[in-house]
Amino acid sequence: MSVLRTVPMVHFRVQVQTRDAPAVTRAIAGAGLLHLVDIAHGRSPYETAPPGVADLYAAFRDLRNRVRVASEKLGVRLAEPEGSLLDNAGNDFAAERERIAATLEPIEKRIDQLSHAASAAHERAINLAEQLENAQRLRDAAIDGQLVSAAKFVTIRFALADDEAADALASLLTPVPFAIIPLDAREPRLVAIAVANFARPRLEEAQRVSLVRPIRDPSSDVDQLRRDRDDAVAAEATARKELQTARDELAPALVSIGQKVEIATLLLQAQTFFAAAGRFVVISGWLPAESAARLKEKIRAAAGEGAVVDVERAEDVPGVLEGSMRVPILHRNPLVLRPFQRLVNLYGTPSYGEVQPTAFFAISFLLMFGLMFGDVGHGAILFIAGWSLFRYLPQYLDYGILLMEAGSASMAFGVLYGSVFGVHTILPTLWLEPLHDMQRFMMTAIAIGALIVTTGLVLNVINTWRIGNVKDALSGSRGLFGALLYWVVLVLLARTFIAPAYVVPAWLIFSLAAAAVAVLVAGRPLARRFEHRRPAPVVRTSPVWLTLLESAIELVDTLFSYFANTISFVRVAAFAAVHAGVFIAIFTVADTLAHMRGGGVFSVGVHVAGNALMILLEGLTVSVQVLRLEYYEFFGKFFRGGGEAYVPLMLRHEPAESLGRKHA
Repeated sequence: MSVLRTVPMVHFRVQVQTRDAPAVTRAIAGAGLLHLVDIAHGRSPYETAPPGVADLYAAFRDLRNRVRVASEKLGVRLAEPEGSLLDNAGNDFAAERERIAATLEPIEKRIDQLSHAASAAHERAINLAEQLENAQRLRDAAIDGQLVSAAKFVTIRFALADDEAADALASLLTPVPFAIIPLDAREPRLVAIAVANFARPRLEEAQRVSLVRPIRDPSSDVDQLRRDRDDAVAAEATARKELQTARDELAPALVSIGQKVEIATLLLQAQTFFAAAGRFVVISGWLPAESAARLKEKIRAAAGEGAVVDVERAEDVPGVLEGSMRVPILHRNPLVLRPFQRLVNLYGTPSYGEVQPTAFFAISFLLMFGLMFGDVGHGAILFIAGWSLFRYLPQYLDYGILLMEAGSASMAFGVLYGSVFGVHTILPTLWLEPLHDMQRFMMTAIAIGALIVTTGLVLNVINTWRIGNVKDALSGSRGLFGALLYWVVLVLLARTFIAPAYVVPAWLIFSLAAAAVAVLVAGRPLARRFEHRRPAPVVRTSPVWLTLLESAIELVDTLFSYFANTISFVRVAAFAAVHAGVFIAIFTVADTLAHMRGGGVFSVGVHVAGNALMILLEGLTVSVQVLRLEYYEFFGKFFRGGGEAYVPLMLRHEPAESLGRKHA
């Protein structure tokens, strides 16, 4: 099933003549299929890319930065690297760089001039507006600048300062005689600062280091400043208009240049992964097996029959099974599973060949969320919120799907609990009520935990077998033997503690124990048969009794961890009881208010606010607890991770050629 495994990948290796490398790169980018890898796999200390590629790549990155700076100044939004590729002469990246630079330079010069003029006009308008405001405040305070300037024995300065800045200025002026006089009540206040003439240098230094804003010219003409301010605002408007005209005129050319630069940068970056060998260039990468023939055809069309293409299954590439070479991962999950794939990726990217856990994760997530948050009313609100995101905010599509699915699970268990906004008289209780059937619910939660832990162990058996470690898959403590032994002990405990009406038959215990012994005995012969291609194991020098003791201790420790993981699922029942208990608290508070005079409105408000808080806070808490159980109790049993997401070199220039796949 495609939802349980990654898309099969093949290693794609191409050898072409150096002169055909740009055309082949364009073909690869246009197909959007090949996940490029370093041909030397990071082991070569030397530059392996074709000659001149690194310098051209650096030059085009510089051009890209220049285009982005120019577009920001002009207020133009650049497009993504799509549309047509470089023109027919585009294989010569050096010539293309010269053409682009020659076209870009006059555009940059004009944008810089207009942008500088607009910025200067804006700054002048702001400064004049500030000077006008300060002069107006001095006029309102009846300050005569000429009389102030004529003072002979004291130095008077004016500034804007709040209380903190005024106190700091006073401490800096002490111990010389001074006076700080507030002139109005606006914040920051206009103040006059007076000191003796001999203390003028101290005042100027104090103004520089304090937070006061000095007013430089108290004798400014308010009317003249207003005229100057109006002229500066008009000049700024003219400069902005000229910049807008230039934007309309230069935007198409700038977008076109940006497109060419982005494409060339992308293609040259791809060529840095290539390896040059004489007159030939070698290209290495991964792509889905089903697309190999298509890419091969495109490369042959770009380079002719001189292109040598080798396709090799991932399983046949040395180093893949050992894990020294990583194969990129591509999942094709249906839309309903895509949000859960993102949650899986938060934990890690699965390795190639590992069972994809998204489907198991989705089922167990919704099961536990529904058990802990079961209520028809709350589930309906979650579903409506998710549908609104899905319908009206496509950028939050995954969140909308997740909310709709979580809401559906909550409604389903709400029906089983007979709970509608905590009311149990509208629907009959089809299964149980979490708060009143706590013991039964706890046993159910433990049973679900045992099932999830067992699923994790089974997935670990499959993953371990796939990498060729048959011995650990069968007879290891985390393999099939450990899983069977876990169930033997689990059934014995169940036979001891559950009600007599549900006694586990003895034949089931003996069957599980016999299966565990059979797996332990047959594990080594089967491992020798299926692991013939693996390197010979290192011979242990420890005594047999010590080896057996170590194995026994490891087995006991592992079994204890399994049961600790299982008991951890009791929190499912605990949070379901908390959910029901909060409903009771809301009803109690609302009922108390309802018996008070005029308390009916407050009672309704408590119901609305209480349910809103439950959905927001408790819904978030339950989600975190479910993720905690998934990551620690489930994923820890089998998930290896260490994978790399499939990111092909892609340049979509023809919509019909898009892959139509979903990247999870």
